[in-house]
Amino acid sequence: MKTTQYTIRSIPKNLDVFLRRQAHLHGKSLNQTVLDYIQQATKLDMQEDTDDFDWLIGANTLGDDSLQAIAELKKTDKLKSRL
Repeated sequence: MKTTQYTIRSIPKNLDVFLRRQAHLHGKSLNQTVLDYIQQATKLDMQEDTDDFDWLIGANTLGDDSLQAIAELKKTDKLKSRL
């Protein structure tokens, strides 16, 4: 996964102490702790962005109106083929 690096300055002392304490309590790095808090605050999915086609599955499903229209076209085609 391609990542971007940030430098954040002027962290208030109480926030620094809190984040470092949380990292230590959970056995994580300070970086991972900050990333976890950002993810929780934004509700973003931080899983690796892949180039697969999972996003496509189910995206092109037809609604009831479309299915009904197709069924009617098939009936029309059957009637034409009998002529």
